[in-house]
Amino acid sequence: MRRLAFAFLRRLTLGALTVFFAAACSSITPLPIHTGDLCFRCKRPIADTRLAAQTIGGGLASNFRTPGCLAKYLADHPAERNVVFVSDYTGGKMMLAESAVFVPTLNRDNGERDYIAFKDRSAANAEATARETSPVTWIDVLEQAKRDQRGN
Repeated sequence: MRRLAFAFLRRLTLGALTVFFAAACSSITPLPIHTGDLCFRCKRPIADTRLAAQTIGGGLASNFRTPGCLAKYLADHPAERNVVFVSDYTGGKMMLAESAVFVPTLNRDNGERDYIAFKDRSAANAEATARETSPVTWIDVLEQAKRDQRGN
């Protein structure tokens, strides 16, 4: 009886560990981005990590200055199927781009259209109101990059 209980407990423990390690290995987490890192697309330095973005795929991470720069890269490389992260402007933590709310903006240095990502919709709404614009989704950001690529 004692031997059966030990065997059952051992199988249960091994099963739990297998599930734990499978879950841990299947989740992808972003890598840290530092001020001064170069943008994968435009090769300019990342000046503000609260605006940065990252793709992870095939074991490689690529950093981007902003969500807009990343969207332009993806418009030029439609076959890419990487996991996409953006930095929450308010908290600075990375999150999946699909879960972010974006506020359109213009880059003061070069006049390019860009986006600020927010985790919190109310923070995005407040920023959008201050900039006299409306928040958009990641799909909207990608579609705009595709339109820009076509010259529309």
